[in-house]
Amino acid sequence: MSTKSITVHPRFALAATVMVREASGAAVLAQLRNISLSGCYLETPRQIPDHARVRVALHIGEIHADVWGIVRRRDAGGLGIQFTNGTTVEDWKRLESFIKKMHGSEHSPSTLPGC
Repeated sequence: MSTKSITVHPRFALAATVMVREASGAAVLAQLRNISLSGCYLETPRQIPDHARVRVALHIGEIHADVWGIVRRRDAGGLGIQFTNGTTVEDWKRLESFIKKMHGSEHSPSTLPGC
């Protein structure tokens, strides 16, 4: 049995349109439903396979960040994406800053499905 600690990041409900693209595919619009520092849940009819590498372009209000992730779960409504890194260090820092602001604001952690 592993004694490795798993860090759980709080998720926040957030409705926004984002762009998602498979590493070798065309970009499509998807509806962001929740987000955390570790990932997000996207509603989309696009069938992207489990474990596929994707790029998520977040342009929500003041945040503009492109992050890479892996599809960790699919269901009839969408995709659970686990973030792996930003396309640049600055992208990741903007995501961290945005999540920190949400954590300190009135947004309450979500109980919606996702990563």
